[in-house]
Amino acid sequence: MSKFETFNECLKDIENRYNTSEKARKKLANYNEPIQITFLDTNRKVLILVNGDQGIEVKDNTGDDSAPVKIEFNTEQVLIDLFNKDIGAVKSYSSGKIKVIEGKIRNLIKLRSLLF
Repeated sequence: MSKFETFNECLKDIENRYNTSEKARKKLANYNEPIQITFLDTNRKVLILVNGDQGIEVKDNTGDDSAPVKIEFNTEQVLIDLFNKDIGAVKSYSSGKIKVIEGKIRNLIKLRSLLF
């Protein structure tokens, strides 16, 4: 497995994980809510639109203040480190590198297969 070097590679891999993982598609088969991720170091927002088992779209530099799931990352590097498995999601959360601003925990567990 090659290392992720850029933020954009991680975004592309989110779509790829959905498209190539039967497990991810099954977990998200009934999920139809947007997920907004904000990166505090750059104030960059990413919107992930999951359309159940019909597909996924990742929109860079796009936000939706009404999104029912909102996650904040301290830096873009945290996402890269997660994808490279240099850090774990639980440790990142407990150390404050990732914050859940809004959303139900059961929805976040479903999203784990795409993001971590």
